[in-house]
Amino acid sequence: MIAVTLWLRNHQDLEIRHAGQSRRDPTTQLYSSVVLVQKILRAQRRLARTRRDGAIMAVRVFEPERLLDQVGQHGLNEIYAQLARRMQRHTGVVNPAGRYYDRCFVVLIESLHSPGWIRTMGLRVASSLRRPLEISALNGERIRISADISVGMVHLTGAGRDVAQLLHEAEEMAAAARGMRSRAALLDEITRQAVPVENAQLGVSWHAMRSGRPHHARNNGHGARPRKTPA
Repeated sequence: MIAVTLWLRNHQDLEIRHAGQSRRDPTTQLYSSVVLVQKILRAQRRLARTRRDGAIMAVRVFEPERLLDQVGQHGLNEIYAQLARRMQRHTGVVNPAGRYYDRCFVVLIESLHSPGWIRTMGLRVASSLRRPLEISALNGERIRISADISVGMVHLTGAGRDVAQLLHEAEEMAAAARGMRSRAALLDEITRQAVPVENAQLGVSWHAMRSGRPHHARNNGHGARPRKTPA
């Protein structure tokens, strides 16, 4: 009976420990995709009550396989871990970050000080993640490598929109941003185009959407329609 009791206790401890670990990606220690979706759903309900604005930020890493010959899988995991840490330094620990899948990180930004604040954050994240990383090469030497990344953002409200669609749009913005100088794009709520964050008319389009008034944004030549780019 003592042996059975000890076995059951150890088995329960292992199950609890495994459940805690499954909430996190083992490489980056960011939230798993399942936990991230749950947090976005809860954020939508809170935003519906408070009538405040939030955003979803997606960071995509393009063609990581081209680095395998230099750094191997261990070095590639080190790249992902360093990118995740840099991203969180700029987005803050209060904004939950997750690994949506191996080449895409997502950050839930639930509270915006102002619409323009997301512009500053997007530019900082894109600039920081493009700077060289110091990684161990296959021969053991430390080398400097720049990851091919871009950032995409979409507006988040309490409208109860489908989370899968919101995440897809954020990914599409990141894909479109790959062809932009700043490497950061935002979905314009009115034109449904990807716009470089430095050119986005945030206050105008977001307030028009919230109030229900039509708004026709001018295309100043800086916008680009979302395009699919193979990861």
